[in-house]
Amino acid sequence: MKHLFLRYLFFVLSVCVPCVRAQSPDLNQLKGKLEQLEQMMNDLKQQIAAAENAQSAPAAPSAPLVAPASQLSKVPTPLVPVEHMGDLTMRREAANQNAESAPRINNEDMDPALRGFFRLPGTGTLIKFGGFIKTDVFVDTNQAGSYYGAYVPSSFPSSPQPHTVNATVSMRPSRFSAEFRQPVGSGDDSNDSVKGYFEFDFLSNYDRNSLRLRQFYAQYKNVLAGQAWTTFGDADAFPDTLEFEGPPGIICSRQPMIRYTQAINKANSIAFAVEKTGTDTPFSTQYGSPVGSSTRPDMIGSYRYENQHGHLYFAAISRSVGGVIPNSTVPDLRNHAEAFGGSLSGVWGGSKNNMVFQAVIGKGISNYYNDNYGLGTDVGFDAHGHLVATPTGSGEIGYQHYWTKLLRSTFSYAYLQINNTAGDPGNIYHISHYATANLIVQPTTSFLFGAEYIYGSLERKDGFKWVAPRIQASVTYYLNKYPKEN
Repeated sequence: MKHLFLRYLFFVLSVCVPCVRAQSPDLNQLKGKLEQLEQMMNDLKQQIAAAENAQSAPAAPSAPLVAPASQLSKVPTPLVPVEHMGDLTMRREAANQNAESAPRINNEDMDPALRGFFRLPGTGTLIKFGGFIKTDVFVDTNQAGSYYGAYVPSSFPSSPQPHTVNATVSMRPSRFSAEFRQPVGSGDDSNDSVKGYFEFDFLSNYDRNSLRLRQFYAQYKNVLAGQAWTTFGDADAFPDTLEFEGPPGIICSRQPMIRYTQAINKANSIAFAVEKTGTDTPFSTQYGSPVGSSTRPDMIGSYRYENQHGHLYFAAISRSVGGVIPNSTVPDLRNHAEAFGGSLSGVWGGSKNNMVFQAVIGKGISNYYNDNYGLGTDVGFDAHGHLVATPTGSGEIGYQHYWTKLLRSTFSYAYLQINNTAGDPGNIYHISHYATANLIVQPTTSFLFGAEYIYGSLERKDGFKWVAPRIQASVTYYLNKYPKEN
């Protein structure tokens, strides 16, 4: 302001001084210029006073770098409308986080506010990284198979051997995921977007921490393409176990597919999918080792009913199973057998208690069961040497109870039976039992620990049985996870 005052003063002097020195001044002209000078001085004084007041006033507080905790705990206005998921589906906690990764109608999210997403600079694409780091310490009171870090009854011994204790530590169930939401068109409609989901864990090899692709899919307008949870199963019906693999009779495979889902209304929806085949043929026959094939992709349809207390899910499958023995025409396995099956599953309950269940029956569907692929139980030969689809059935149930807000337990049981064909060898998988009981403490959203007892038994076709209990303790840290609102 001082510089501004000097400029005004210089201007006045440059105008008025020559006028004073004039030989014949005009008195009226001089008076007019003096009035202008006084007005300019008054304006300048007002500007100087305003500037001084502004400098003396206290500075406005700057915005904090981190929002107060009270603000962080509040969920923003929902960005993605949720109409087809009930309260139990959205609020139920499970250590495995399988339900969070499942595709939903209209790409609905269990967290409508989309917390944890960030915007890719220069675009409208939202990205979220997630997953968890899980470490298990377990003691097997008897040899429990050859799959390091997992509990797989199908890999139990098939003939007598000495009983032995085995203890170790594993982080192989740890998981990492990335989710992308890219707007289509103007971006004003939150439902008009493409969702991409990528997920892997470290269970690719039997005894090493190597990467394994779990899911990689995209969905737009309820058309899904890629690898995701099979339409024949129900990712929400997985019991809350610390043991990573879960019941051997449950349908929880993930495979390539194209699927379309249609919502009938808020409570009812249907879906249809074509999925990867993969006939699980016997390891060997009297004619040689067969190679599986199918005359068409697996075709699956499903129906889901949902309300605030849970859901019911029914799925049916039709597939072709068969194969060919290389360099042989006897028998001719190109005459494929028809296979089919049905599953009924669901989750039901409230905030403190809930129950999950699944029942499956069919022929030639063994490779859809958990931990069952590669055992040669989709097809076999009957007593007359004819190719047949192998009959199977399974059931599982889990009960979750909250003792307090931080402490919960789950008790589960599962049963699987494969009605082996006459041509199957004696050491083939026949019946398994599986049961768990745990105590889980989750003091924060991002941290969980607990202990679990697992019982598993396996019976082979020839009657050989093996029992292998396990005691396990687990610690899990979740990445980019936020509290579920009550």
